[in-house]
Amino acid sequence: MQPHFGQIVAAKHDHYFALGRVVTNNPQLILDNVNYIGKKNFVIHIKFGAGITREAQLFVRVPESQLPDYLDKTNLKTFGKAIENNDLMLLNTDSDQLEKFRVKAELEIEDPKDEKIAYVASLRENTIQLVTDYLEQLQAKIDKLSQRKANHYFSSKTHYEDVKDFLLSVTPYMDLRLKESQARQDEWRPKLRLGGQ
Repeated sequence: MQPHFGQIVAAKHDHYFALGRVVTNNPQLILDNVNYIGKKNFVIHIKFGAGITREAQLFVRVPESQLPDYLDKTNLKTFGKAIENNDLMLLNTDSDQLEKFRVKAELEIEDPKDEKIAYVASLRENTIQLVTDYLEQLQAKIDKLSQRKANHYFSSKTHYEDVKDFLLSVTPYMDLRLKESQARQDEWRPKLRLGGQ
């Protein structure tokens, strides 16, 4: 089964809104080596150009068949929750899981082509904003620490893994496109100040 944009599909007790086929450009993620002291910045390399680009079916979990607001606007609260709850799902177009879906309804969408473009762009924007917000909050936390603790913040495996796990959970949605040719080829390098000399 290849669901298309606008369908509400169900698997077991969960209902999803199908956004249909999209291209996901999952960037390569490289986190700085943290094993030396006196480091000024912790740099995260998000390399879109070195990413893995593939076609996939995109779904968003919809309780009570209500479309989530983050599909047409930036709402970090609801989108952040959706990421935490694994409400977004990308499946390979040949995935066996697609066979488990049953079509429950077909939403009447006035201009499906334009709506799909807008929804995919909104998911992309929400993801970038969520990462920015996460890193700003983490920076504020690091800034409150003493110089020594800030320097060693990422020596803690837990702190390092937290950042890595968060980024891995969101990177597949950072560069969602409709065509492969639209995928980003650049690199995004956010930095966290650690206060080294």
